[in-house]
Amino acid sequence: MTYRCDACGRQWDFPAQLCIFCSEPLSKVDIAKFTVEGMTQVFVPSDEHPVTPYYILLLKDSDGSFTFQKTFAHYDIGDTIHVKGSKEKAPTIGVVGTGVTGKGIVEVALKTGSKVILKSRSQESLKEAIEIISKNLSKAMEPEELESALGRITATTRYECLAAADLVVESVTEDLRIKREIFHELDCVCSPHVVLASNTSSFLISEIAKDLKYPERVVGMHFFNPIPKMKLVEIAKAEKTSDEALKKADEFAAKFNKVSVCVKDTAGFIVNRMLFIMINEAFRMLDEGVASVEEIDKAMKMGANHPMGPFELADLIGRDLCLEIIENLNASFGGNRFEPSSILRRFKPDYGG
Repeated sequence: MTYRCDACGRQWDFPAQLCIFCSEPLSKVDIAKFTVEGMTQVFVPSDEHPVTPYYILLLKDSDGSFTFQKTFAHYDIGDTIHVKGSKEKAPTIGVVGTGVTGKGIVEVALKTGSKVILKSRSQESLKEAIEIISKNLSKAMEPEELESALGRITATTRYECLAAADLVVESVTEDLRIKREIFHELDCVCSPHVVLASNTSSFLISEIAKDLKYPERVVGMHFFNPIPKMKLVEIAKAEKTSDEALKKADEFAAKFNKVSVCVKDTAGFIVNRMLFIMINEAFRMLDEGVASVEEIDKAMKMGANHPMGPFELADLIGRDLCLEIIENLNASFGGNRFEPSSILRRFKPDYGG
């Protein structure tokens, strides 16, 4: 057993109650077991490591998380070694919603060693979501690693289970009423230190956090599809969002191997405010007979170096969702910038009544 000071980080192999350097309490740290996944021998000295040669080991633990260890001892790939010291506790991420974005967030969280609490309205949607997540992860993981990753998912239909999360990300349909109901539930069951994030792409975070008991811990965390491949996360700071919540959201984005940008709480944030003007205009040009779908897509890919054309992107997002977002942006900004094109309106679902 190793004893570690959480304040200054120093460790001992003998029992003690207080740190002899800063007099802060100590905690017990188990000796972790790792498997050697890779090894590189280093012959070039540095200020930090003047003695050479030494080895850098790529180690994997039973949770599928990776770490590096420097050593003068030689190991073979597949060897099991025990490393003294504290292992950073894997964060627990709550995800509300089992759509494309929700599943993508879960996939990224599992790949980076996090635990996940996945909440949906029905057991059936949870089962379908986990099957798709499993299929996607199996393309990059060995069976044993995949089993360990899936074992870190807690699937639930109850909000109370999300109380164990360090961060909860809401990713449901772009309906302000539904989002506010979800955040009121989360505000009641999650401790005040838990960051609550919305993946909204068109609503103000301040509107989602309205009338909450702890609005200061609510942020926007807008991921981009396909989430496992796209690096960007927009982090939105509402008027009452605390600097601490913003910092935690940025740290979580980094844990997911994402690049974050901080943005003012404005409808559409940065990307969607610009992107959906383009998508809407593409539909307007189609309606006016300017060019065909194929020609407009080709023009934007070849002329603007976009990886896909506006219609391809609209199909990826979902044309009905595109219409919802454009209508929400139109309601926020007024004028005619976001007035939905007539051809796009044809995709609006008719719910009757």
